[in-house]
Amino acid sequence: MDEFERHGIGVVSGRDACVHALRSPGLTSDPGGGSPSVLLRDGDGHARVRGVLREIIAGLEPLPDSVRAAIEAVVGGLGTSFDLVRDFARPVAGAVTSAVLGVPLDDVFLDHLEKTTANLDVFGGTDRAGQASAFRLAVQLSRTPAGPGGLTALRAAHAAGRLDDDELMLNPVVLAHAAYENSLNFLACAGLELASSPTPKSVRELVTSICPARYVLRFGPDGPLAVSLTDGLPFGLGSHACPGSGVALAEGEVALGALAKLLDGGCQVQDVRWKSHPVFHGLASAQVVVSV
Repeated sequence: MDEFERHGIGVVSGRDACVHALRSPGLTSDPGGGSPSVLLRDGDGHARVRGVLREIIAGLEPLPDSVRAAIEAVVGGLGTSFDLVRDFARPVAGAVTSAVLGVPLDDVFLDHLEKTTANLDVFGGTDRAGQASAFRLAVQLSRTPAGPGGLTALRAAHAAGRLDDDELMLNPVVLAHAAYENSLNFLACAGLELASSPTPKSVRELVTSICPARYVLRFGPDGPLAVSLTDGLPFGLGSHACPGSGVALAEGEVALGALAKLLDGGCQVQDVRWKSHPVFHGLASAQVVVSV
């Protein structure tokens, strides 16, 4: 919170105040500059792009059997010693993101997707490393042959006049980032909870308590505001509420259900390290050794 305040960003906390801010017509998600990102605009432009993305996400509701099988295969291959981030959360989140886009995603792509977040400049300064990674991914996806799925659907929407050139270039990365980053952080943190706590929680309870995206930015007449999502608002509210919450919950049910069975006989957790991003809460690594 102090970091936001040092950069002149006000902080809204407390559930009632955050609900009001997220629904307030006096606040906008648009910082100015005409971004083509669905995250950084409001009004008709936001509704149009969001509608295209929502149609894509609906293709994974309910979660297809092939995606369930891919998730279960990741957990089935973990063995008796594994890292919750590298070996569990990353490949699961990568498999679901691949299904969302309809294209295979290799480790190099996921590396750059993580760099996009790790260097994402939420304070509007001069560090452009995250933007550089995002641009690289946008160019890569623009040249990638695609089968049925999100990338093909975005190209079809562009051909039909529902997206302009800039929207087609950037929003595949926005979609990939949204599908991957929050899932990566949530699954790793929830896996740590399963491995460490004797009291099981539901996936929805875990999402709420972990809240991998801690803040969203809004802009008003008095300047920018960081609105907290940590008081029971993990998917946000209003027109910018997460359109993929159903897929995220289903992904968590499959992955964490399979992991819970693996850990049922007990385990030890070692070398827990955390990320330090001011917005995205997650593990850097945590080693799990399953009792045999």
